Amino acid sequence: MSWSAFGKWVAQATSLCRSATCRPEWRRLLLADPALSEHKVANPVPSGEPPDDTGQWPVLPDDSQTLKVMSDSGSIAETIFIGARQLSEAQQRSAFLDNACGDDRALLERVERMLNAEQKADQFLANNPLQVDQTALVPVGVREAVGSMIGRYKLLQQIGEGGCGVVYMAEQEQPIRRRVALKVIKPGMDTRQVIARFEVERQAVSMMDHPNIARVLDAGATEAGRPYFVMELVRGIRITDYCDQNNLSTRERLELFAKVVQAVQHAHQKGIIHRDLKPSNVLVTLHDGVPVPKVIDFGIAKALEQKLTDKTLFTQFEQFIGTPAYTSPEQAEMSGLDIDTRSDIYSLGVLLYELLVGKTPFDAKELMDSGLDEMRRMIREQEPMRPSTKLSQTLVAADVRRLQSSPSDRPATDEEIRASSRRLLRIKETVTLLKGDLDWIVMKCLEKDRTRRYDTANGLGSDIEHYLGNEPVSARPPSRIYRFSKLVRRNKLAFAASTAVVMALVIGIVVSTWQAARAYRAEQAAKEEKDSAEAMLKFFLDNVIAAGRPETLGKDVTLRQAIDAAESQIAKTFQDRPLLETSIRKKLGSTYNILGEPALAVQQLELAMALAQEKLGPEHPLTISALDTLGGAYIDAGKPEKILPF
Repeated sequence: MSWSAFGKWVAQATSLCRSATCRPEWRRLLLADPALSEHKVANPVPSGEPPDDTGQWPVLPDDSQTLKVMSDSGSIAETIFIGARQLSEAQQRSAFLDNACGDDRALLERVERMLNAEQKADQFLANNPLQVDQTALVPVGVREAVGSMIGRYKLLQQIGEGGCGVVYMAEQEQPIRRRVALKVIKPGMDTRQVIARFEVERQAVSMMDHPNIARVLDAGATEAGRPYFVMELVRGIRITDYCDQNNLSTRERLELFAKVVQAVQHAHQKGIIHRDLKPSNVLVTLHDGVPVPKVIDFGIAKALEQKLTDKTLFTQFEQFIGTPAYTSPEQAEMSGLDIDTRSDIYSLGVLLYELLVGKTPFDAKELMDSGLDEMRRMIREQEPMRPSTKLSQTLVAADVRRLQSSPSDRPATDEEIRASSRRLLRIKETVTLLKGDLDWIVMKCLEKDRTRRYDTANGLGSDIEHYLGNEPVSARPPSRIYRFSKLVRRNKLAFAASTAVVMALVIGIVVSTWQAARAYRAEQAAKEEKDSAEAMLKFFLDNVIAAGRPETLGKDVTLRQAIDAAESQIAKTFQDRPLLETSIRKKLGSTYNILGEPALAVQQLELAMALAQEKLGPEHPLTISALDTLGGAYIDAGKPEKILPF
């Protein structure tokens, strides 16, 4: 079956929908009788082969891939629009539209306007919004002109434009005179789904009353029947821009962010999930010089329990809701799990990440360029870096850029160098602040598994307050050391005084112990010297002097004979005292050298040298002294070559 044949099938379904003579069961199917609104109807598929190599027919709209052809022309146009948008080739799309719309030129023109609007919207997202001609998306002559009246409100200036609505600064004339923000649906975008979304936003904002949420003041419809609502005029800038332009410290950023968390908690208590929290939806205005954040744009808000509108509203299957860089994994995931307030917790974590680091966890351009499937995968599976790690990479990149020469090879001025140094110093200080508590707080918000995130916005707000008050945060494992460190930070003066007293006591004890040890070592050294002297004296008396007795070696004993007799007793007498044995053999070797016996001198000095190296080590002073004396003995003995091995 060709695309033209498939278009004819859609046209037949459309005609059958409008026919009053069709069978009742078909009519209930095609007109989506309210009595059957909760039932699923199998998607009727044309017979024959699919039109191309994909092997699939275009999927017509329903939240479970089923077909509900509505009786009104808006729903028929949406049905044909969704079928046509899946055809990339212009010839196939044209054939499909001709056959699907038949002779209904108004229907054909409406579908073509919807396709053109989608194409312009894609171009708008792909380019810098500030460089896009916003008025090109709406036909000339149907947009409200500046200076015209909507109800009792005079339009002064267009201040914003979204996917389906335009925001004007307006002036209320009666009963009071004031400036307000008026949001109205764009001409040509007043389809059933867009009107339902618009009604959701109007009802959601009107339910809330919080100083950090823009209030709804009035609502109504234009003469053309397009709904609008009036909010307080927030004269502010994006929260990230305000923090950067005013060079707010980390603490000041956290204090400002805490107010945003309170506003989100209020919305959650009212049963509203924002689903699109990002810097452009959190504006900061000044009240008497005090910064006040305002949460705006509940355009894709979702109710938890109550019904926000009586109009038909459901999220299309496969429809991506939210801004990719701030979207939670469950919003990006196509699963049976519905989203809850923890989706906003994730978005708050991304916002806090950007406030602290200056960048989102995932680069917005990279997400948009990767394609829908890859973008979903990255959001669901890829783990973001910790804020401190991300900022450290920024610091390294800045250092590298500073080392590289400029394209013009112009040397940096002193002022540029000082500014760069100050900027890098601030980054280093921020990295230190982020490590620990703030890393854990942010990463708990960004958990892929929503059961591991904060259960409520209050939980996140409490951890922010605990951090600012130097108290333990729930995001961090509560170890004893961690709790003690927090206790010290909360009681700095008391712990400083206690630490000073303890340090004085410790220093006193250390000094006293060192002096006592020094005295003990001196005493021990003196005792060892005394014992050594006594041992050497006793050996001299018992083995040298005693050798001169007649009963020992005779009457005419010589000094050489007395020394020879004493030498045989050295090893036995000093076997447990190597220091003394080394000293005695060294002295004995010197004595033999004086007596003209260099060979005997070398023998004693070699024994002294070997003993010193074995027992005392080569670096000991006695070992070095014995080596020096042995070298002289080798020279006297005529063996200077013996010195070399040592």
